[in-house]
Amino acid sequence: MKKILITLFLITATFVSAQTKDPNKILDAVRKKFNQAKDYQVDVNVKLDMSFIKVPDMNVKVFFKQPDKIKLQAEGFAMIPKQGLNFSPAQLLKGDFTTIYVRSETLDSRKTNVIKIIPNSDSSDVILSTLWIDAAESVIRKAETTSKKGGTTKIELSYDNTKYGLPSRVKLFFNLGEMQMPSTLSNQTNENKDSDDKNRRRNKAIGEGMSLKGSVTMNYKNYQINKGIPDSFFVEKEKEKKKTID
Repeated sequence: MKKILITLFLITATFVSAQTKDPNKILDAVRKKFNQAKDYQVDVNVKLDMSFIKVPDMNVKVFFKQPDKIKLQAEGFAMIPKQGLNFSPAQLLKGDFTTIYVRSETLDSRKTNVIKIIPNSDSSDVILSTLWIDAAESVIRKAETTSKKGGTTKIELSYDNTKYGLPSRVKLFFNLGEMQMPSTLSNQTNENKDSDDKNRRRNKAIGEGMSLKGSVTMNYKNYQINKGIPDSFFVEKEKEKKKTID
């Protein structure tokens, strides 16, 4: 009886082990695919949907070269950070971290591997990232990141072509909690001799304590990949630097 139990235990342990996938191998496949794009340029249409600010759609041209060179060309004032326009696995898979394979999950009829990434450094702003990686195509379909200062961010990605792991559409949802308005605005209301109740209503009206929620949708088209962008192209002149928000 004892031998039978031991045999059953070994069979069960072997079966469970075989079902557990190596998260690092899955992430390496994602990196390998993306790294095939040595450089590229692409046109990006940016749509912002935020309750606290109204911004017209923007059209931006993004230039990228491995490992981390990036340049933007936009008419007018582009308020989107560079790295936000250039979503890549490298942004989520950098630094020292621990990976955990969680489960297999179907997402929009696609089989994905769910992996959690936990930074090993206490100084990292990121607390936890969760990735949904397409099991067949080795591309990120969804990501959720929780940071110490920036709340929780969710990203959904679509692809017209998965050869290089470059998305055709990225939608970013964010919830940064509540933001207090600058003290100068609050002081202006307190200078009035109205009642405290009226002051509180006025502060609420101008947005004090408003919740920072919204989304950004980025549509990518006209990719030109591996055309050979020289390093000198990414050296910005002083006038160009003033037009770009890093």
